[in-house]
Amino acid sequence: MFFKTLKTRMIVHVIWIVASVAAVTFYAVYRLHVGALEEHLKADAIAASEMVDNLLISVMKRNESDLAREILPELSRLHHLNQVRIVDIDGRIAFSSDREEEGTKIESESFQEFVREQAASRIVQFSEDRSLTFERWHKLENAEVCQNCHDPARKVNGVSWISTSDSVSIAALKWDLVGVLGIAIGVIVLLSVATEVLFIHSVDRPVQELRRTMTALQKGDFSARAQTTQDDDLGQLGRGLNAMAQRLERAKGHLMEHHREELMQAEALAKIGEMAAGMAHEIKNPISGIVFAANSLMRETDPEDERHDIFEEIVKQANRVEQNLESLLTFARHSRLERFPTELNNIIERILLFVHQQPDMRRIEISSDLDKSLPEVLVDPKQIEQVILNLVINAVQAMPDGGILTIISRLGEQSGESKVELVVQDTGVGVPAEMGDEIFRPFMTTKVNGVGLGLALCQEIIVRHGGKIYFDSNPEKGTTFTIELPVGTLL
Repeated sequence: MFFKTLKTRMIVHVIWIVASVAAVTFYAVYRLHVGALEEHLKADAIAASEMVDNLLISVMKRNESDLAREILPELSRLHHLNQVRIVDIDGRIAFSSDREEEGTKIESESFQEFVREQAASRIVQFSEDRSLTFERWHKLENAEVCQNCHDPARKVNGVSWISTSDSVSIAALKWDLVGVLGIAIGVIVLLSVATEVLFIHSVDRPVQELRRTMTALQKGDFSARAQTTQDDDLGQLGRGLNAMAQRLERAKGHLMEHHREELMQAEALAKIGEMAAGMAHEIKNPISGIVFAANSLMRETDPEDERHDIFEEIVKQANRVEQNLESLLTFARHSRLERFPTELNNIIERILLFVHQQPDMRRIEISSDLDKSLPEVLVDPKQIEQVILNLVINAVQAMPDGGILTIISRLGEQSGESKVELVVQDTGVGVPAEMGDEIFRPFMTTKVNGVGLGLALCQEIIVRHGGKIYFDSNPEKGTTFTIELPVGTLL
């Protein structure tokens, strides 16, 4: 939780960047100082070696070897000079600034290799007792002036061994680095504090204000506004958030007003529906009486009598009114669903057998493509049969001049859940484009003698089963209705 805050991450990043830069700087400064010191000590060793070479030549000319023995200790007291030796080719120390080691032999293997190789000089570097040491080994050639005392056939008479070291500069450099490190740590602390103060003032407070406003908006309080006066990106973000909140508040007001109007309209429609259902129930009984009386009169009238046709038309229209009243009552009742595992293909085959025997089907070709592996669905078989029959009748009525009626059943999938799809397709006149989904509204119809409750009732039944119904229509190709039902679920 500690590192999840933006302020903490910002401070940690600043510390990491400053510490990284400081570490790289320390290393670079240290290497720069050590490199300069190495070059200085190396130059001292070379200069001292050349001085000793010149001294030996001068002493040899005068044949005063004791003078060399007296001067070498004085030379070793010079700045950075640690030790001065003259070694013969056998490795024995002839002269030394430390007289106690004169006459001793050097057992160093690397020194013996240098004597045998062709190189005239070698510089050896090493660290010892917290000091940096350079040793220069330089071969003393058997010059003409030296041949009075040495064998002229010998090329090298010996080796000058000069040692330079500096422990004071290294120690001072380390303490300087410690001081710089302390300063860097102080700078890091000051930068961290300054970053925190600036962050709180410039970033943290505006972000917290935006967060408070967003939390209020998430809870539905669209009157919340971010209090921001900055002209930077956070200020622009706050003003944008306020503008969005203002639009949401305005949209919420419009939506609530629209919702109140819809509730009032729904209540009015519910009352009208109750009144219509009551009136339909009261009208149905007299209509049944009229149908019975007209049928009685029609049976008692000679078919050749012109009144027989009138009585027949009365029965036909009265039956039509009774069917419409039954649809109205069904739409208003919201009968309880009685679900059972059902094979939809059996319902479709039963409906096709029924409509195939109707007179209107003489010029209509029926095509069915039913998926035999279709699983059972948990539905009210009577209501689903009513939906399919209604769609088939509408398809037949949409093809007065004949056409093709196609019914398809198949298994589909949506959002990882299985579903059953039923398709009823015709090649009729289609649905006018301006109607769109309005055809599912009650009392909306394109038929001259229609009431407009069939498709509304179909949609209500399918929705109550947890499915959906939609259509696609083209005046040149006809209309396709598709029903989607969940498989084996009780909603």
